[in-house]
Amino acid sequence: MLLETILITTSLFIGLAPLVVGAFQGRSRVGVLGVVVIAVAAFSALAWSIGIRRPTVFGELAVNDRPVQLPQDGYVSSKSCRACHLEEYLSWHASYHRTMTQVASPAAVLGDFDDVELHWQGRRYYLEHRGDKSWVQLDDPSWPADGSGPPPRVWKQIVMTTGSHHLQTYWFATGRQRRLGQFPFYYSLIDKQWIPDGATYIKPPLSSTAAVPSDGPARWHSDCIKCHSTHGKPRYDFERDSDPDTQVAELGISCEACHGPGDEHVRANSNPQRRYSYHLSGDPDPTIVQPQRLDPRRASQVCGQCHSVFGIHRDNTAAYTANGFAYRPGHELTDDRQVLQGHMSMSTSMREGAFWSDGMVRVSGREYNGLIETPCHQRGEMSCLSCHQMHKPANDPRPLSEWTNDQLAMGMEGDQACLQCHTSLAGDLAAHTYHPAGSAGSRCYNCHMPYTTYGLHKAIRSHQVDSPNVAASLATGRPNACNQCHLDRTLAWTGDHLQRWYGQELPALSDDERSIAASVLWALTGDAGQRALMAWTFSWPPAQKASGSDWIPIYLIQLLDDPYDAVRFIAHRSLRQFKEYASLEYDSMEPAADRKRAGFRAWQIWMASQDASPRGGRQAVLFDASGQLRKDVFARLLRKRNDRPLRLIE
Repeated sequence: MLLETILITTSLFIGLAPLVVGAFQGRSRVGVLGVVVIAVAAFSALAWSIGIRRPTVFGELAVNDRPVQLPQDGYVSSKSCRACHLEEYLSWHASYHRTMTQVASPAAVLGDFDDVELHWQGRRYYLEHRGDKSWVQLDDPSWPADGSGPPPRVWKQIVMTTGSHHLQTYWFATGRQRRLGQFPFYYSLIDKQWIPDGATYIKPPLSSTAAVPSDGPARWHSDCIKCHSTHGKPRYDFERDSDPDTQVAELGISCEACHGPGDEHVRANSNPQRRYSYHLSGDPDPTIVQPQRLDPRRASQVCGQCHSVFGIHRDNTAAYTANGFAYRPGHELTDDRQVLQGHMSMSTSMREGAFWSDGMVRVSGREYNGLIETPCHQRGEMSCLSCHQMHKPANDPRPLSEWTNDQLAMGMEGDQACLQCHTSLAGDLAAHTYHPAGSAGSRCYNCHMPYTTYGLHKAIRSHQVDSPNVAASLATGRPNACNQCHLDRTLAWTGDHLQRWYGQELPALSDDERSIAASVLWALTGDAGQRALMAWTFSWPPAQKASGSDWIPIYLIQLLDDPYDAVRFIAHRSLRQFKEYASLEYDSMEPAADRKRAGFRAWQIWMASQDASPRGGRQAVLFDASGQLRKDVFARLLRKRNDRPLRLIE
């Protein structure tokens, strides 16, 4: 291609030079016009030669050990967009959308496979690189449960990855058509360590058999394909758990996931005259969808096709299995699926696993559910694109690595995200927030989009724009923004301020709710999801600044012994941020006896710090006048811990 381009370009300049000189020397209008016509035709041919032509896509029909990438049904793959939309292509290529699912390669595999040995629930796993391939050794997944003796050990090649931002999981070839097996560990890209599948999510302790690698159920084909690929076709019998023949237009979230199938667009714009006329006029091209040109509701549905809790309409199941979702950007999202909202009828496991009791979504990756419950969207023009952008513009000075973290438009990291509409508050924001201008307490999103959503071992901002409310916290157990920042304050303190500032009615409170900090109640008596949020929040810098941090480690030390693996993992990560505990040897996945020994060492460090950091008089966080922990109250609250089984559906 490069040689072809060089030859054509050279020929153009050599061939056109005499004509240009002759035409302009002779001042011939016909000659000049002829040169212009020839030049346009020639440069159109050049453009054609470097990629602006209809692609010939053969797909990956020869691949037989993983889902095949096969552009069809009008999909032509992101490579077809690159020639005309290079800047947009490059910013997409740098995004985590592209790398949501990838073919395993040295560049894609981010986990440590350099002669690693892992242990979990009495099983051993070995990982290694062989050339540019990654391999795992494990118990033979096909060995029957009632087989005589232990299963034989087998090596499996990693052929596909999912995730590249926070966690990455790995899929191995099973030898059963395109069926994938899941390696039962995730690699934390933040912590640089392997985490067993059962410890990655909020799920009841020891309830998961995922640590036993298995060929079934075909998890990627049945679940991940819906949102981790473009135009996925499971081609998999869910009831019989058959060997799937799964196809996708493209692995990961590609251009056509948001803009729709590109075949017609590519064919139509092979005509240079048409292409440049639309480019110069700025008119919308009807052969492709531009989400920013859609109305706020339809534009947000483009994101909602993945970023929502949804179910497939029963009468659409067979069509989806064979042909993928019928939804295309710009269409009505609910035509082929049901976006579930908290007030709808659904299974108890789905309701408790995805929503707070009042219907607010509580798990990550489902931001669309929050948006559509927000008055700014329901009665205004707020959409996902009000704050986020899918392509970094040329005038954005931020490096790609910074922009791609949240894909926020310039200025949307701060109050401008809200003030672009709520302009009347811009002149004196502190008069509305009752906090000093520029402080964390005066940031719109800290009050109206607090960290009440859980996922990926961390707290995430709610995308249902709401206001702090003590009554809602009492009814649902969901932390409110005030007490999530003022960790050392009670619900009574918050209720009093909200009543004086905004006229909210002060609800009836129990003795504990009037005298003990809300964060302490959530950390000691809350359910696993609340405890996970608190384990993260105890390390949030604005909260530590507002509340002090010398009292916090004792609560993180308690959470090191939590029955839920993920809660312990987060608590240890937060505790390591305190310099006294940075070198504490602790493994959140080790046996309980070992964890207790590590917890005792942490307790000794805590006791040694008592004199250096007096905590006298902090009654709300359970320290008496002499600075001693009120162990009786601490133990009483811990006995009230909500140990109901909880499985959050991330």
